[in-house]
Amino acid sequence: MDDGALGHSSSILRYALSAEEADGLCTVAQTALAAQGSPAKSPFYEGLEEHVHRIPESICPVLKEFKDSSSLGALRISGVRVDPDRCGPTPASWQEAVDDRRQELEEAQLALLASGLGEVFAWPTLQRGRMVQNLLPVESDREQQSGHGSVALDWHTEDGFHEDRCRYLALLGVRNLDRVPTTLGTVNDLRLTGEHRSVLSERRFRIRPDLEHLRQLATFAPDSEMLRRAREMHENPEPAALLFGDAEAPFLRIDAPYTTAPAGDDEAAEALAAIVDELTRAQRDVVVGEGDVLIVDNYRAVHGRRAFEPRFDGTDRWLKRMSVAGRRLPKATAGPDARVLAI
Repeated sequence: MDDGALGHSSSILRYALSAEEADGLCTVAQTALAAQGSPAKSPFYEGLEEHVHRIPESICPVLKEFKDSSSLGALRISGVRVDPDRCGPTPASWQEAVDDRRQELEEAQLALLASGLGEVFAWPTLQRGRMVQNLLPVESDREQQSGHGSVALDWHTEDGFHEDRCRYLALLGVRNLDRVPTTLGTVNDLRLTGEHRSVLSERRFRIRPDLEHLRQLATFAPDSEMLRRAREMHENPEPAALLFGDAEAPFLRIDAPYTTAPAGDDEAAEALAAIVDELTRAQRDVVVGEGDVLIVDNYRAVHGRRAFEPRFDGTDRWLKRMSVAGRRLPKATAGPDARVLAI
């Protein structure tokens, strides 16, 4: 591991790939593509471990340090080989990008790094269950609280409403000419009273599904049982604790626009307001540019995005996204594919 390549910045571990490491990762990705098929589809990940073991050895301790840490909220790796010209213009919608195979080499590199931390999975409610999803502005969704809007995206735990939410969220920058920042805040940044921490550790809060799950289901599976369950989760969410695990180093689960305290529970409302204020105060900007990978510990950090003005001319911000389970995948699947989880 080269001196100076590895660094810490508050709760973010930063690592810059050398040219040799970047070439090595890219070569393994090419081999994996030839053997495994498309990273957009779940068969790519069956047996991928053999290829993960072949990535440059110097990268493995970085992934391990991040995975083993109780204080780090994110890992940022720069220098991944990305070719925006080969990838093509930023698509006008995620639907347009679903079957586009020009970015497979970039997706395979992200998949190798993400798979070094756990098992990749997807939701059938998002981008038709694609394993690697596209985050890009969509003109009709400008005002939406989603990866396709361009208004400020409020900070949140990814899929915080669900017990099977990802442990890690992996992002790769294909294009970000305007350097639109991702925002990040971690549980370790919180300055809360003991009383507030105690209340936040009790199952007194409701976290509803973000509307993107419901919107896509309503479009592609309007009569499905899954849509019925998603609506039930939105209308009658199960009570949840916002802090959980080790009291000295707790995990975090919250989604600012979709988390509420019960009506009449002033104590819970006060504690919720306190943690919202603290996480808002703690937000910092991290630019995910071309060739940057940002992996967020979804149990220790919340993330969002600053507002920006898209051009819709093929040059807008474009990220790839993957969800990673920290351990084995949950058993509840949406059909025969074990990597596509049921809502």
